[in-house]
Amino acid sequence: MKTRFSLINTGLYPETLPPCFVSKDSKRAFRGIISKLDKEKFHERKTDYIRYSATKHDGSRRFFGTPNIVSYFHISSFIWKNWKLFEKNFSLSGNSIGAPEVMGEDADRAVKVPSLSELSKHASKNISYAPFILKADIAQCFPSIYTHSISWAAHGIEESKNDTRKESQKNTFNALDYFVRNSQRGNTRGVLVGPDGYRLIAEFILSKIDHELQKIVGNSIVGAVRHVDDYYIGLRTEYDAQAVLSSLRELISTYELNLNDQKTKIYSSLEPINDLWAQRLRQYMPTDFENRDHTSIERAISEATDTAQKIGSDSPIKILFRSFDKAKIYQSDNWSFVEQNLQRIIQKHPHSIDYACLLLCKRSAIGLEIDKPGWLAVAEIIIQRSLSLNHHHETVWMTWMLIACKIEIPIPIIEALSKSRNGHIRALLIQAFADNLIRRKPKLSLGNNLSSENSDWLVSLVARTQGYSKAKFSGIYSEEFNHLANKRIKLIDFNDHIENIKEKNKRAISRTRYGYDDDDDDDDDDDYEFDMDEDENEFDI
Repeated sequence: MKTRFSLINTGLYPETLPPCFVSKDSKRAFRGIISKLDKEKFHERKTDYIRYSATKHDGSRRFFGTPNIVSYFHISSFIWKNWKLFEKNFSLSGNSIGAPEVMGEDADRAVKVPSLSELSKHASKNISYAPFILKADIAQCFPSIYTHSISWAAHGIEESKNDTRKESQKNTFNALDYFVRNSQRGNTRGVLVGPDGYRLIAEFILSKIDHELQKIVGNSIVGAVRHVDDYYIGLRTEYDAQAVLSSLRELISTYELNLNDQKTKIYSSLEPINDLWAQRLRQYMPTDFENRDHTSIERAISEATDTAQKIGSDSPIKILFRSFDKAKIYQSDNWSFVEQNLQRIIQKHPHSIDYACLLLCKRSAIGLEIDKPGWLAVAEIIIQRSLSLNHHHETVWMTWMLIACKIEIPIPIIEALSKSRNGHIRALLIQAFADNLIRRKPKLSLGNNLSSENSDWLVSLVARTQGYSKAKFSGIYSEEFNHLANKRIKLIDFNDHIENIKEKNKRAISRTRYGYDDDDDDDDDDDYEFDMDEDENEFDI
């Protein structure tokens, strides 16, 4: 971990948000208050986070969170100062293929978690000759993590319980527990889904559990792999599998976690780990510049939509859209046909909205024509419906798409968006108005005080920074927010992403930001779609 801002600059927001949500300006903006924050880090300062209701592949919903940037500063700083201890804990696990990799400063995420597409390769190698596999899944892992277990994983359960002081010199990870709780209104149950710092914390705990499981039943295990909260353990007999399952269940319960019984099973190692439908579907996908004629595109769309309907998942659609990106479909003479299908598909498969918007934005950025009236009509339908249901993901992405593609947003839509209470939506509107990208000033009724501690913290910062409001900051971080606003911290940038993807060879869908492998070769293994099932596994591979 290079600096205390590594996790803030590119790891503050959930990657499920549009790319206009940025925080890479944080290091500059925080300059001048860092020593003050360090001195006051143990002050009782509980803040709220911004909730973000997003889609899941099967039509259900999941919640992400964007923490208060000052609260997150303390988490990022602690991880940076103790990075060697994090790496030491990661190394305790001989089974994890999800150990996070810290990315460079130019990357679009602070941390890269190996994709689930690597699972079959590692599982085949690690499980070896084992005739039985125990597949286990932690139920609601991130929302269930007990924050005190951060210290347990670092110092031991009994040692941690004997000294719970946040300033403890012996149990130093008590401080991280404290900082995490402060970032979520003092709650001890669960950690946020989305920001990279919480991914590192979860892996820190799970790596210690791996180590303890190995000590208890390691002699019974032929080999194993774990990806985030998914376990695949190879065993010699069904009896061994039952015994290991019992030990795993008991062990994670000591960390206040539980297995998802519906997704935990023992089965023959001859059964495929990967979904066969994904392997079958892949053969129809246009994956190179030449293979994108009308017939192949139509077949690919039909196969993807048919498979999605049969398995009850939007994952095949995301495979399709990634193949479109790889084939540079946005430069194709068949774009009009593709575009009409995109417009229809996203209304039935909302989990694919982000990828469709990114493809469209790429075509617009390179100066090629798009169907603006058609996209406006689709956006109006989706935004109106999503606002009524508090579906933030669909609302934010469609609004960003209209702005990024320079499609004028009608005043009734601006007024409807202005009524939302979601901080991401409200901050997006303020920045769009400040950049003259919408023609009606949103009526947000921010009042005479701008909170520095509730779930409107992003709205407050953007409003003051962009001159939308001259109200004073209130709350526990008012002084720090005043500093950041005076520094004109940039937290939403519509232009940065557009400039970045104007390069013709730049993919529309970032492979690191949106959770699948960033390989430069022509190996297609990373084109499989393995949708993570739990709320904590927030990306589709």
